[in-house]
Amino acid sequence: MTTRDHRAPGRARVGVLWRGERGAQRPAEDRGLGRLFDAFGALGAEVVPVPFGEGRVEEVRAQLRELDGALAWVNPIQDGAHRGPVDELLAEAAASGLWVSAHPDVIRQMGTKEVLYRTRDLGWGSDTSLYRSAAELAERFPERLSRHGRLVLKQGRGNGGDGVWSVELAEPRTPATLRSPVQVRQARASDEGERVSLEELLRRCASYFAWSGVLVDQEYQPRLGEGLVRCYLSHDRVVGFCHQWPTGLLDVDPGAARPERASPVMEGPDAPAYRRLRERAEGEWVPEMMRVLGLDARSLPVVWDADFLYGPTDEHGDDSFVLCEINVSAVWPFPPMASTTIASNALARIEESTREGGRRPSPA
Repeated sequence: MTTRDHRAPGRARVGVLWRGERGAQRPAEDRGLGRLFDAFGALGAEVVPVPFGEGRVEEVRAQLRELDGALAWVNPIQDGAHRGPVDELLAEAAASGLWVSAHPDVIRQMGTKEVLYRTRDLGWGSDTSLYRSAAELAERFPERLSRHGRLVLKQGRGNGGDGVWSVELAEPRTPATLRSPVQVRQARASDEGERVSLEELLRRCASYFAWSGVLVDQEYQPRLGEGLVRCYLSHDRVVGFCHQWPTGLLDVDPGAARPERASPVMEGPDAPAYRRLRERAEGEWVPEMMRVLGLDARSLPVVWDADFLYGPTDEHGDDSFVLCEINVSAVWPFPPMASTTIASNALARIEESTREGGRRPSPA
């Protein structure tokens, strides 16, 4: 049960947790959290900074006991550390009655690449396969690569392009074996790509199972050069968009400069360019995802995003969209106009948790 005697009745204490130096009042790069802090203040809540460090776990645990709710921004992999200790701490706090978003259980459901496989039959899905061991990857991936010629292979939990590989047969008319040469590039701006044997690539990827649990592959999307659309949501409602141009897996001549792109621009949920995407996300895809994953709207995080690549156009010339990933662990920056909605939804969930009288709240 959360401790509430330290504050005036009705004034919620909301922790904002990120990986950083203890004592810091804001992350080194604010990345939009200042607007969220202001939104909580305008709604009468007190924001409590909770920087996390592996060497100060007991301090963070004690701090969480004094809160009514907590929102966390910690990447799956950052500065050589993974998120496991943070998840353990937040799950423990949630079990004692603290409202947490995103709850580690929900991250495991929707915030890993496995969701691409579990929702592959939805309208946002594509031909996707799942691998739970290095042996299974070595057994089944060559046939998949023979059939498609090019695939994108992704570790289950990661960020910043780490563990996301474009894999293309160097000899496309020859069935793939472990000895086949493949052209590979990791989805990081600094990666230039290389030619290796398929066996060598799979050997490198085997280490991903220890942390991320699974690997998935997806069809390579030829329209990648047109960018991706990041759709931001709070629970099951869209709160904004951002068109971005990732370049890590683009085909470029060796030694050539990466193409320059316009700077990403945050837009609100009513942006005309994304009206159809919003309608499909809210009306079809998110409800279907909740059914497949066994979640309800209140279980979804107060801020998360779905990244969509452009798929083939339909018979009317309209764009289709293919889910690239769902981000739950550290969704920042986010559209500034969404701050009030995020804060309001968080406070509503905290109030519901309080009315439950200390019972374990529904994860968010």
